[in-house]
Amino acid sequence: MDDNKYDSAFKFVVKALEKDERNTQALLLAAIIQLESGEIELATSCLLRCVNISPERGFEKYMYLGQLSVELDAVKYFQLGINAMKKDLDELPHDSEKAAVLQRKMAEAFVAMTEIYLTDCCFEVDAEAKCEQFLEQGAHIDPSCPEVYQTMASVRLSQNRLDDARDCVSKSMAFWVDKDANDLSKIPSYENRLALVRLLLELDDKEKAFNILERLQKEDDENVDMWYLYGWTYYLQSEESTSADSEDKIELLSSARECFNQAIKLAGVVNYDNDGLIDHAQELVTAINVIVPLSADDIDNDNDDDNQGIGATNAADKEDDWDEITSDNDNDIEMGA
Repeated sequence: MDDNKYDSAFKFVVKALEKDERNTQALLLAAIIQLESGEIELATSCLLRCVNISPERGFEKYMYLGQLSVELDAVKYFQLGINAMKKDLDELPHDSEKAAVLQRKMAEAFVAMTEIYLTDCCFEVDAEAKCEQFLEQGAHIDPSCPEVYQTMASVRLSQNRLDDARDCVSKSMAFWVDKDANDLSKIPSYENRLALVRLLLELDDKEKAFNILERLQKEDDENVDMWYLYGWTYYLQSEESTSADSEDKIELLSSARECFNQAIKLAGVVNYDNDGLIDHAQELVTAINVIVPLSADDIDNDNDDDNQGIGATNAADKEDDWDEITSDNDNDIEMGA
């Protein structure tokens, strides 16, 4: 699995399960392999068998099921995972490294539950109260978790408490912004920092947004969302210029167009599925072209890039191998928080 040789790993997992079909470690590995291969239904089946075999211990399966589920079902799975982590935590020395890792995972689970109530379940009558409750629990279990305060900033923004939102962002970033950029274990995930950029733009803090985008570009310059947000930040900054034909505005719009075009081209290569974002990028490029016409060199470069092919990958079909392994007499768990 470390070498991304999932077909080979899959064969060993099958052999392990043939010897012990109720081995939860093997079933969890099987689910991870299936997820990496794009076999969501088979992965879910393996995870649910883990739940049936060991409903109270082994939090990992619940974290995966939470990510694969939606709305209140996802919340219930995350809560079951937190319950399992509490049992593990009670058996560890309070100041141990393993305890710290587990506390961080618990805090991140509370963040995931909060985000569900901010989005899919935002119309629930107790949505705001649930957000406050989960974030308070997350901050209590891990007071130094940046994601807790970043998500708290999103909640404060939704409450139109802009100053409080900015304070939460500052507190979140203080935990990692000065850490070594090469040590990714000390800073939030790439996707989390992309979400932070979006939050900063909503709070009209383009300077911090640019700083984070610069770091993200150095880490991975083939991310569609990063290039789109880079372009959007330049575009928003250009709108602050009062003169329509000022040199500064033209330079900002040119930079925005370059970033948008990079996002559009990458989206074609990686089969990006967020059509709304790419449609918006294309609309903005069209609008920029009216204000800042393309040069002959720009047109030639675009034509060269349009000739690049689009790659695609296909996941291997392993369903037949799992007919016996994933079918048994166990019933699905009756979920409860």
